[in-house]
Amino acid sequence: MKAMVLSAAAAVLIVSSFASPAYAGKGGPTPVPVLTINKYGHNDNKMFVGIHWNWGVRTGATAVIGYRWARINADDRVRGGLVDLTFPLSGAGFGAGEFHVKGLAGRRNLQGELGFGFAFQSKAFLLGGGVRGPNSTLGADYLVGKGWQPYVGIDSLGRPKGPTVTTTTTLTCPAGWVLVDGNCVTAD
Repeated sequence: MKAMVLSAAAAVLIVSSFASPAYAGKGGPTPVPVLTINKYGHNDNKMFVGIHWNWGVRTGATAVIGYRWARINADDRVRGGLVDLTFPLSGAGFGAGEFHVKGLAGRRNLQGELGFGFAFQSKAFLLGGGVRGPNSTLGADYLVGKGWQPYVGIDSLGRPKGPTVTTTTTLTCPAGWVLVDGNCVTAD
């Protein structure tokens, strides 16, 4: 009987030795997910049209056409610039009004503007500044040697679009283990 038990134990050991590679790596550590977020910004560049109401050196309505380029970071900070050209609709003769080149910085809901340009009707260089929100602007130009020209306006520039944040999940295993079919197995 003892020989039979030893023979059965030997048979189990032999069979299990052939079967053990099929179970290698099972029950290892759980893979660790590593989350990566795209922190790169997004460009929102576009043409725009609008209308300003001026007072001061020239009082009246003004049509505006321009181009804005803006870089929006993942944290909603905005940096960029714009150029525009105005055309008086009232308060001056037909022709070009002011040409502006401005830098802008702020958040998606509100940006500050600062720049320079030329007033064709007044034949004067200008310095300008203001604030810009979605579809609106408020500012003032100082026409050198002529005086101030504040304005308020509406335009087609809505809130700059934010970047699409992408996330990637990567599974990793501890040292000495490799990832196979979503499981950590021992490295052989």
